[in-house]
Amino acid sequence: MSTASALRVNSRYLLVLGATMALRERAIVAAVRSFPGPIVTIAPAPATRAGKFFDHVIRGVSSDPAGALEAVRGFEKETGCAPAAVVPFIDGVLVAGLTVAEHYGVPYLSRDAVVTSSINKDLMKDRLVAAGLATPRYRRVDSVDAVHAAIAEFGLPCVIKPSAFGGSLGVRLIRAAAEAPAAYEYVRAIIEQTAATFTVKNRSIQVEEFCDLTDEVSVEVLNHRDRRFVLAVVDKSLGPEPYFAEIGHRLPSRYSDRSDVRELALASCAAIGLDRGLAHVEIRLEDGRDPQIIEVGARTAGDGILDLVERALGVSPYELHVRSYLDQLDEPELPGPAAGVAAIATLKARPGRITRIGTPTAVHPAVSSYEVFATPGHVSAAVSANYLTREGYVECFWPDGTPASVPPRAHLDIADQLAAQIFEVTADDTED
Repeated sequence: MSTASALRVNSRYLLVLGATMALRERAIVAAVRSFPGPIVTIAPAPATRAGKFFDHVIRGVSSDPAGALEAVRGFEKETGCAPAAVVPFIDGVLVAGLTVAEHYGVPYLSRDAVVTSSINKDLMKDRLVAAGLATPRYRRVDSVDAVHAAIAEFGLPCVIKPSAFGGSLGVRLIRAAAEAPAAYEYVRAIIEQTAATFTVKNRSIQVEEFCDLTDEVSVEVLNHRDRRFVLAVVDKSLGPEPYFAEIGHRLPSRYSDRSDVRELALASCAAIGLDRGLAHVEIRLEDGRDPQIIEVGARTAGDGILDLVERALGVSPYELHVRSYLDQLDEPELPGPAAGVAAIATLKARPGRITRIGTPTAVHPAVSSYEVFATPGHVSAAVSANYLTREGYVECFWPDGTPASVPPRAHLDIADQLAAQIFEVTADDTED
């Protein structure tokens, strides 16, 4: 459909924000399925990747609240077209989407729910504690001395992180007091490097009590008005210390049937007032111990998690998310029994400079797709620190598989085997 035919004078369109990030592309498919008119986004210039997928791209910055509203109003003045709904898919656009939605009077999360989700982890934690829900204690810090004071209160190890951001950006473990200065400067540097990209105004830092529960899951929750539903419980794999980079996800989780985990996820969404769309709830747990909430995000999961849900459980979470923001979700389609085990794992080249990207000659039969982000000349770090330090990903599916029949590390082992065939690496001779 051309832009001219799609955007008629005074027509209504669906404004989607954050749907072009890698591994969230099926959000666009869901938008097309759910809305009968034009699909529009905001991006800095028509030459960006967004221009390939949308009926129109409004020039602007989707994460800047004032700028996004100005861009949408300018588009309305030019064409007479206004949004029928605004749908956010990532943390960084939540406030901008709210600003546009409030101006046009279309359905959206409440302002209270937006500001108490993971875009402000201080307020999020305060709200969870006030609701009596288990979550690690935290202290806001603004100096190395404050970090030492938090260590004295919580003990070691502990975790330092930005009070905003996702994707494991800036999250680091502190195991010894001597590590405090470097850890604090690491978080400050990450904030300075990336805050402008996502128009993040909250640049505060917190130290969090370490949760020693051995495993972690994400719980994908659908919220709509006063109803909440657990769509999936997903096992999460983390990379080596001192970072908390997510290197793999798999569902169904071996914890999928634990009622306390599901109830805790639902209660956390209620505590911060989520009443529309998907939430991504991160929980630490292990057998025989009570779970604890780490974070509650008022947005769709990243890393292709929702693609795994669709493949294994037969429903499109993105479609449910879009329909909730359209206020058209009276009877949501909920998942049935799993049709197999679905998983995703990051591709990581060995440390050094990548000199060649090859084609694998032996691919495991469970592999359904893979994608390489790195190019020749890219320097691969020794370990992944966050979502920006990976070279690609691989998706796997075992039809009729179960958590018991598929080894827990199968997707991670497949990723390692694939990466060894794809990436030719030499020692990097650049200076640190």
